[in-house]
Amino acid sequence: MEQRVKEHLCQVYGLGLDDVEELYGLGCQTVVATLGRLEAAFLRSDAQELADAGHMLKGALFNMGLLELGELARALELAGKAGRMEEARAVYDALRPALKFF
Repeated sequence: MEQRVKEHLCQVYGLGLDDVEELYGLGCQTVVATLGRLEAAFLRSDAQELADAGHMLKGALFNMGLLELGELARALELAGKAGRMEEARAVYDALRPALKFF
């Protein structure tokens, strides 16, 4: 998946190798930090934080060209906005294994 993201960053944004590496690293940091926010939000049953973190995750994934995962993050965001915690948890549980490489 790393190669796929780097190719996307190079092709879509026209970046050189150094810039691709930097942007990839920032994207990975964002995903890791956001996963931590999501875990904390679930522990607190904080639907607004779930929505906010889901929104951030969605953006990071879309920017990296991971559209399928970005759509799952969108569903997580929307479930959080609606206060549907069980739905948000189910989406997160489906999304989390795909993000283990971060």
